[in-house]
Amino acid sequence: MVTVTATANPAQHQKRAYRPVPSVWSRVTSNALPLVREIWQGCWQRSSWTMVAVIRLMLVLVLATIFSWLGIILSRQSAGVATIWLSNGLIFGLLITQPRTRWMAYFLAGLTADTVADMIYGDPFKLAAGVSLANSIEVVSSCVLLTLIFGSPLDLSRRKTLVGFLLISVLGATALTSALGAWWTIFLMPGPPWWQMFRNWYLGDMLGMAVIAPLVIMVQRPAFFSMFERKKLLHTLMVLSYPMIVTAVVFMDSRDPLLFFMFPAFVLVAFRLGLPGTAVNIFLVTLMTIGFTVKGHGPLMLIAGEDMLLHRIVIAQLFAAVAIFTMFPVAAVLEEKQRLKDSLAASEERYRNLAHVDELTELPNRRAFNLRLERAWTEAFEEDKSLALVILDADLFKQYNDSVGHLGGDACLRSIGQVIAEIVKAANGFAARIGGEEFAVILADATEERALEVAEAIRLGVVSLGLPHPSSPCGVQTVSLGVSIRRPLSGQGSIDLMRLADKALYEAKLLGRNQVASE
Repeated sequence: MVTVTATANPAQHQKRAYRPVPSVWSRVTSNALPLVREIWQGCWQRSSWTMVAVIRLMLVLVLATIFSWLGIILSRQSAGVATIWLSNGLIFGLLITQPRTRWMAYFLAGLTADTVADMIYGDPFKLAAGVSLANSIEVVSSCVLLTLIFGSPLDLSRRKTLVGFLLISVLGATALTSALGAWWTIFLMPGPPWWQMFRNWYLGDMLGMAVIAPLVIMVQRPAFFSMFERKKLLHTLMVLSYPMIVTAVVFMDSRDPLLFFMFPAFVLVAFRLGLPGTAVNIFLVTLMTIGFTVKGHGPLMLIAGEDMLLHRIVIAQLFAAVAIFTMFPVAAVLEEKQRLKDSLAASEERYRNLAHVDELTELPNRRAFNLRLERAWTEAFEEDKSLALVILDADLFKQYNDSVGHLGGDACLRSIGQVIAEIVKAANGFAARIGGEEFAVILADATEERALEVAEAIRLGVVSLGLPHPSSPCGVQTVSLGVSIRRPLSGQGSIDLMRLADKALYEAKLLGRNQVASE
């Protein structure tokens, strides 16, 4: 008789199994409304605001005001050019690491900080509020888009996420903000052409986001400070000092274009300190580069002309931007490779451990036992110490297995293994399953009395399990144990200790089982 099994049409099967991967656009559009609703509604929920969260928000407001004020000072000292706008990167880095239910409050804090800072310097309220609103749009649009595309928390150590941040926040959102800010300023206070004002703001805004935001995000993670631990501190300071020294040397020379000398130093930081070190390095070097240029020092002074400060600053900003867009991806790739290396090492270690573990009892297996016994014998010989070995066997286990079945036999062996593991762990020994129902225990630097105590404790522990055994004289499952202890001598090997323990086990069996014998 032939049995025919109906099978589904392969084409139908493939059609059912096909799961189209959602596009970035579909993910953004489908999740945008729920995200916006969560941001808006969560801000007014009392559960979103603990005392610590409120205090943190107040500190952010103060810090953002200071950063806005510093950005304005830098602009006033460099012919009105926003050399590096600090506050947007700060607010973005602090906001993206918070629960989304607090985002609206951080948005308002940034808006307030920028407005206050502008008004301190004499800008009318309408102008200050409009420009500040443009800055806040940059922060919020960056957070929303990056969260919708890459999820949260934002992990800049991953290459795709970092590139997304550079494209969306550093290039895109800053361009939108600069365009809106320039338009609003010209609308209220007609002055230079729109494109000129846009250019004056864009590069500084872009640098602020690229330099400050990654640093703020990473500083809030405990792993960032690992490079400043006592053991690593000297190495970290030496590596970070190198690009700063090179930058100082390059910008103290106003006669030669030596900017290219700085990139080997950047590469060193990326290789030695990864993305966190690169973020610190870019921050420090950018400030030094722009500071030297504004003060009239460095290779950019080769750009001749009395009224070329604006042009020199733009070139300095472009240099910093190239360094950012070059070194951040390099550092991210290195971190990805290191994560892959660590993952492979962990997997190798895990599988190596599995190769030395008995699957049933989770004790070390025969291979692990052989390696451990050989090492213990060598150490005992070199240190002139004694070595004890206990071999035990489940009594009449075949009959037990026949009466309860293989599953019951497996459960019995697991229970015996647990008893052995607990007792041997307390005795600082090593236990393994070396055969079907056979186990072994290694006790380094143990006396004969101590070895017999451990063996007897195992025997009593197995009896106390009370596993019914109809073929056993005791009525329960028992074990027999053979103990051997020797001080290794030249010409002897661990196999000799094994033979003695086997002989003792055989004697325990002959004497009626459920007992300990020694050789």
